[in-house]
Amino acid sequence: MLLLSRLYRAGILVVLFSVSTRVCGGDFQTVLIGFTGPLSGISEMYGKSTANGAELAIEEANRTAFKIDGKRVVFRLVRMDDRGDPERAQQVAKLLVQAGVVGVIGSSNSTTTIAAAKVYAAAGIAQISPAATSRKYPELGYRSTFRTVGGDDEAAPYLADYVVHDLHANRIAVITNGSIFGAGIAAQFASVAKSNGATIVFYETVPLMEGNFDSLLKRIKEQDIDVIFFSGYSAQSSVIAQGMLRLDVKARLVTSMMGIVGQSFFVSAGTAGNGVFAQEPGLPFSKMPGWKKFEADYTQRFGLNMYGLTPFSYDATQVLIAAVRQANSLNTGRIVETLHQIRHRGLTGLISFDAKGNLKHPSFTIYEAQNQKWMALKSHTLR
Repeated sequence: MLLLSRLYRAGILVVLFSVSTRVCGGDFQTVLIGFTGPLSGISEMYGKSTANGAELAIEEANRTAFKIDGKRVVFRLVRMDDRGDPERAQQVAKLLVQAGVVGVIGSSNSTTTIAAAKVYAAAGIAQISPAATSRKYPELGYRSTFRTVGGDDEAAPYLADYVVHDLHANRIAVITNGSIFGAGIAAQFASVAKSNGATIVFYETVPLMEGNFDSLLKRIKEQDIDVIFFSGYSAQSSVIAQGMLRLDVKARLVTSMMGIVGQSFFVSAGTAGNGVFAQEPGLPFSKMPGWKKFEADYTQRFGLNMYGLTPFSYDATQVLIAAVRQANSLNTGRIVETLHQIRHRGLTGLISFDAKGNLKHPSFTIYEAQNQKWMALKSHTLR
């Protein structure tokens, strides 16, 4: 394993060296933007989808000429696979810093985002996450951390209220995979649901990469549960949905802030996905400015592999590029300071950040999967 790790690291260094040594030529300069996420493993398709969102934003930006110090800027995405592992996320962060990126999009979950934040902060490089919803991320106190999605502490109360009052759930089972994101939002959801009068009958933490939930679902089935709330990886949610259908578990499956809203969920879950409820950041896709064009461009370029958080990766990249343009500089410190002042109208809405890098006015939407399509039921924007 050590040898493989060294070979993997050496291979990355060769790629990054070849990229970073081709940054200038003639009347243009190549500016590197890093992307880090799970490009292999259980969340591979999700990670690749968010990377594709960043790629699409860069391709669009490069169609508009822009110069710094008399040379046209050409942006280039450097994709790095952190495999959803916090230790590897730190290694990847160090390599991206060495490569000279002006900013980083990622990572694709709270655990890896938090693990790498110190590295980017020490280098003064902006890190914009399209997926880190844990409150622990902005509370790190680094000026270089930003996110284009709302936080769990803002989302959980809204969803718990909906589950208890709109779905009339009295008996709830809570399952989490124990990740920073999973444990955090599960605890908040359970607390608010209890305060609203529901009973948490079952509260279970499963292994981080658990792929078989049958024994757990059989136990839940015996408890006369109204709703199963799951907080973990998007790929795990489809496994649970399939298990519930196979074992005839009558409870409703509810998830939050996992990025499962999109056709890719139905590719993996099949008809078992019907009836699943999911809360995701942002307004309904149909209400996002420019959604039809984005969807058409993405589908033509990358196919149907799009997840619910892909637009937020696209916007994270767009706002980073907007900061480079507004600062008229490749100095990473100036870019960070510009991000703290910026107001950018993106695909997902107006993007501006508070002092901690939180999105100032996050939105959330609750969806239900009906006939292999996601239907928006209810939205809320924090003012």
